[in-house]
Amino acid sequence: MTILQSIFLGLLQGFTEFLPVSSSGHLLLAEKLFDIKAGLFYDVMLHLGTLLAVVIALRKNLWQTLRHPKSNPKLKYLVVASIPTFALALLVKLFVPEIWLQNLLPLGFALTIVLIILSQFLSKPRLRLDESGWLPIVITGVTQGIAVFPGLSRSGSTISVMKLFGLNASDSAEFSFLLSIPVILASAVVEIYEAATTALVIPAWYCIVIGVFTAFVSGLVSIYMVMRAVKTKSWIAFAIYLVIPLVISLIIL
Repeated sequence: MTILQSIFLGLLQGFTEFLPVSSSGHLLLAEKLFDIKAGLFYDVMLHLGTLLAVVIALRKNLWQTLRHPKSNPKLKYLVVASIPTFALALLVKLFVPEIWLQNLLPLGFALTIVLIILSQFLSKPRLRLDESGWLPIVITGVTQGIAVFPGLSRSGSTISVMKLFGLNASDSAEFSFLLSIPVILASAVVEIYEAATTALVIPAWYCIVIGVFTAFVSGLVSIYMVMRAVKTKSWIAFAIYLVIPLVISLIIL
C-alpha cells in the first residue's frame, strides 16, 4: 500500500461512514477496482478514525448521556440496541464466510436504496427519541446488526428505520452516530486480537496513521453534512447516487 492509496481509502471511509451509502461497500469496491491490498485490520483502523470523529462531534451530547444516565434514557437505549447488534454480528462472523459477504454486496446497496426511499415517502417523523418507546430501539439494534453485510449502510439503514417508526430525523441521526461507538470499539478489539494471533495483512505503520487521520478529518465533515442533510428532509439524492456503486458491484463481482 502506498501513501496516496492510504489517503484515498481514509477519505473514502470518512465520507461514506456516516453518509447513507455504506463505507464497507465502498472500501470493498475500491480495493477490488484499484487492486489495493489493505486488509481487514487496516479497514478496522480506519473505523477507529471515524469513531474518534463521532466522539469529537457529539462530545457534549455524549458527556451529558454518561453524566446523567438516570435522567437521560439515551444510555439505556444504547445498551439495549447494542445487544442484538452484537449477537447478529457474532453469528455472521462465526458462520458466514467472507466470500459470501462479498457476493452479497449488490444486494446490500439495493436494500439501502429501498430503505432510503421508503423512509422518505412513508415516514412521518414527529417523535423525539425519549418518546419512542422500546420497540424502535430494539429494531434499530437489529438493523445495525444486519448492516454488517457490505453494501447495507449502517447509518442509512438505522436512520431510515427510526424515521419509519416516527422519530424525527435529527434525533435519528444523532442516535445512529452514538450507536456506532460500541460496535466500532468491539470490532476493533476483535480484529486487533486476530491481527496479533494470525497472519493478517498489516500495511506499514505510517500508512495506517495517515489513513486513520484522513478518516478522522473526513468523518467530521461527513457528520456535519448528514446533520445538515437530515434537516432538508430529502435523502433521495443518496438513493440515486447508490445506483452507481450498485451497477459497478454487479459488473465486477
